[in-house]
Amino acid sequence: MNKLLLGILTGSDSESGIRWLSACNRKGIDADVIDLTSSRALQNIMAKPYDLFLLRPPGSIERFKNLYDERLYHITRALKTPMFPTFFENYIYENKKSLSAFLTLEGIPHPKTDVFYRYEEVKEFLDVAKYPIVAKTSIGAASSGVKILRNKEEAHRYCKQAFVGKGIKRRFGPNKYVGTPQSWFTKTINDPQFFKRKLLGYFKAYGEVQKGYVILQEYVEHEFEWRVAKIGDSYFAYKKFKVGDIASGTKNLGFGEPPHDLLDFVRDISEKYGILTAAFDIFESGGRYLINEIQTIFGHKFDHILEVDGEPGRYIYDSGKWVFEEGMFNSNESYDLRLEAALIQYNKTVGK
Repeated sequence: MNKLLLGILTGSDSESGIRWLSACNRKGIDADVIDLTSSRALQNIMAKPYDLFLLRPPGSIERFKNLYDERLYHITRALKTPMFPTFFENYIYENKKSLSAFLTLEGIPHPKTDVFYRYEEVKEFLDVAKYPIVAKTSIGAASSGVKILRNKEEAHRYCKQAFVGKGIKRRFGPNKYVGTPQSWFTKTINDPQFFKRKLLGYFKAYGEVQKGYVILQEYVEHEFEWRVAKIGDSYFAYKKFKVGDIASGTKNLGFGEPPHDLLDFVRDISEKYGILTAAFDIFESGGRYLINEIQTIFGHKFDHILEVDGEPGRYIYDSGKWVFEEGMFNSNESYDLRLEAALIQYNKTVGK
């Protein structure tokens, strides 16, 4: 392989490209981190002949995500430079409006989701809706923008706040289902700068207000949801058990051999729509799999995200069947494996 130069496209958070950069450094590949939300972003991208762009879109501030998407669209059209993940995968990431449109138009099974931009329409809907209903903000990982509306009165208050009130805010502070006050305190003592960065991020995310539209989703009874992660040809899966009302964002995980038809479900969708890497959050309901979320950028708290009979590993689809391979494949929060998949895809694209 000729010497490559990679561009890591981040957005607003200077720390977000660190794992991509670490993966490149381990392989001895030259890479620059470019903030796509900077006023100089396009000039920086054109300054060097980048062979491949690695994407790390913002996932907490909607205006930065919108700007990232807009600029990435024009970069894709004008430069034709390969990127990993693809523009499409980026466009449905942390954009629940876009994801809902994709799933609906393609007829992919998912909980029925409605996006309302007119207050009169949503009021009529709430009067005849079946409760509870799940309200979501368009951006917000780890359940930070999720609220369960249990009755008509609560739903009307929520929507009034969104349309004629001050708007909808997301959770402030860390996810209470991941970690404990003691663990958060320990992290703060050990790394005060980490605490400052996290606190600033919490204030920025909480300062975001979603106003003028709402996203309402059918509530699916569940005790857990599946997380199936695809990174190139590697597949991983585990259960996220519900804590309180939700399973998303919890650390209550269950490992074991996943159903192979679940892996088939994710693989079929990925192959059809060209999804190179993503985490699929999936409900089981009435004998069907329903997609709750698709997130092209995802992290994990453990050093592996699949375990069968006590052994970490991954699944590979080979000769028409799923084959389990033992091993540790999720180092560097899976960015090492992402880079391997990106380079394989690059070689296929450029024909090397």
